[in-house]
Amino acid sequence: MMRGPLLSVIVLGAGLLISCTPRVQPGVSSPALAGEEIRISRGPCFGFCPIYTVAVTPGGLVGFSGKRHTAVIGERARAAGPAGYEGLRKALAPLRPDTGTERALPCTLQATDMSQFTAEWVAADGTRTALTWNLGCRGKAATRLGRTVEEQLRQLGVDGWAAQKTWPGDTRG
Repeated sequence: MMRGPLLSVIVLGAGLLISCTPRVQPGVSSPALAGEEIRISRGPCFGFCPIYTVAVTPGGLVGFSGKRHTAVIGERARAAGPAGYEGLRKALAPLRPDTGTERALPCTLQATDMSQFTAEWVAADGTRTALTWNLGCRGKAATRLGRTVEEQLRQLGVDGWAAQKTWPGDTRG
């Protein structure tokens, strides 16, 4: 029986459909795109920190881009549904800056050479709102935010993709 090839075609086809689904685009107004796309990015450090971006549409489509030191390198997509988006939106809402602004989470005690996270809310008209924080920050708010992001990545089903992995030949940074 040809179960393996057939299953591969079905999985590949579903992945292609998900990856071709439109994301929030500037100037596009549609009930299906109501709300803001939420993006979480993790940048480099002076070690082998994972570098990636996760983008979640109001409809619950999750796009993952693993750049370096992640278990998955490259693009992946999955559906988390509107409930996945709403969970992320609610979890980050208390720290969301005013619309159209960017701010850094205050930090008085910080370890150096650590990754920086950025949470972005991007409206359909292109308005960008952002919050940045450093993983080296030892304050209560930063620790709580780090735990929230980890939990949300797990809820969205991308924590395994974002997990730290050092590939043969990888260098720091």
